Amino acid sequence: MVTYKGGIYVEKGLYWDPMDGERINMHSGGILPGDSDKVYLRISPVGLLLIAPLFGMMYVIFLPLFGIGVFIVSWLVIIINSLAKLAMSGIQVCSRVVGRGVSFNWHPSKAHLSGKKRGRDGTKRVKGKE
Repeated sequence: MVTYKGGIYVEKGLYWDPMDGERINMHSGGILPGDSDKVYLRISPVGLLLIAPLFGMMYVIFLPLFGIGVFIVSWLVIIINSLAKLAMSGIQVCSRVVGRGVSFNWHPSKAHLSGKKRGRDGTKRVKGKE
């Protein structure tokens, strides 16, 4: 099997697009439909008859697994969200019991850029003088 892009000149044969299942039967040489993003495989009719049932079998086997997976993931999201809310409320309750916040001394309204306290008039405080 050889791949061919859409819009190029090809010889006589059967060309198949595996992405959408489109089959192009070229009775003589001609240009494949589509732009250069579309890819075709040149395949014999016997090869196509062998591949088609395999794709159908994969669809039949994996479709229930996808449904089960979607069901499990939808329930896992709800369970994980509930456990996260429970953990956050537990942290809040524990921080109130201890008497201090569990915020790692983070004060968003304060800014200590220089690290030194200043007086009301803006001058630096000197130790011993207040």
